[in-house]
Amino acid sequence: MSISEAARAAGINRRTLQRAIQTGRLSATVDAAGGRGVDLAELIRAFGPLKEAPQETPRGPGAVMSHETAPHHVPETALVAVLREQLQQAQQEKDRLMSLLETAQQVLQAEQQARRELEQKLLPAPPNPSSFGNGRSGVLLVLFALALAIAAAVFFHPDWLR
Repeated sequence: MSISEAARAAGINRRTLQRAIQTGRLSATVDAAGGRGVDLAELIRAFGPLKEAPQETPRGPGAVMSHETAPHHVPETALVAVLREQLQQAQQEKDRLMSLLETAQQVLQAEQQARRELEQKLLPAPPNPSSFGNGRSGVLLVLFALALAIAAAVFFHPDWLR
């Protein structure tokens, strides 16, 4: 359909439609005579449901429609088929991306496990509590803490021993 017909069908200004074509939001077609037009499916994709049904190009008594002047009218069933195909392609792309994501997560988990194993090999083993004199150092530590507590009590409360 022509630019004017497309603008009217979408319920927008002709200039708005031309700007959409210039910015790439909407693609236009060029017929054999060099005239620009817009495909109905493309118009619906860019601007949503039409406000007005598209008009036939030839008007008035005796007007003849040729292949070049015929509008690019796509029946609704054809639009549904195109949309179903696009939906199917989008679903396949989503499935492919989900598969890639799952693979990436598996690789990440394997790398994390390998890192943990490497860290365990490289880090020194924690000290063995029994290596501190078989428990004698623990007793000495408790006796030292007790002596320190008594000294602090005597220092801060000298009348405590009386």
